[in-house]
Amino acid sequence: MKKQTRILETLPNLLLFFLFTACMLATLLAGARVYQRVSAVLDAQYSTTTCINYLSAKVRHYDKQGGIGMGRIGDVDALTLYDVYDGEKFTTYIYSFDGYLMELFCSAAEEFSPEDGQQIMPIDDLEISLNDQMLFFHCGREGREASTVLNLHSKGGEE
Repeated sequence: MKKQTRILETLPNLLLFFLFTACMLATLLAGARVYQRVSAVLDAQYSTTTCINYLSAKVRHYDKQGGIGMGRIGDVDALTLYDVYDGEKFTTYIYSFDGYLMELFCSAAEEFSPEDGQQIMPIDDLEISLNDQMLFFHCGREGREASTVLNLHSKGGEE
C-alpha cells in the first residue's frame, strides 16, 4: 500500500514538470520564429541603408570644388569622385555592376572596365543623379528600397 501511495504522490509532480517543460519549449520556438522574421527584415534593410550611408560618407569626403561628378566606366554610369595625390589626378568610380555596388580607384589618365572594380556589397538596383547642387541616391535590394538627397556644399564636376 505504501508503494502505491508514493506513485500517487509523485504523479502530479511529474505531470507538473512535463507541463512546465512543454510551455518552455513552446516559448522558445515562438521566440525563434520571431527572431528569424526580425533578422530577415534587418538583413534586407541593412543592405539598402548601408549602401546609402556608404555613398553619403564618400560624397561628404569629396565635397570640395571639382571633387564630385557623374561619368561612365565602360558602358556603366558612375558617380565619379576626383582627387589629386602627389600632383597626379585620381578618380574613384562608384557604380552598380553584376548585382554589386562596385568601387574603382584609379589614375584619371588610364582606362578601366567595370569588372575591374572592387565589390563592396550586393545590391539589385542603384540610381545616382546629379542636378546642379543636388545629388540623389536610390538603392534597392530584395524588395527593400532606400534613397536620399544630398545638397553639395561646393560645385560638382571635374576640375
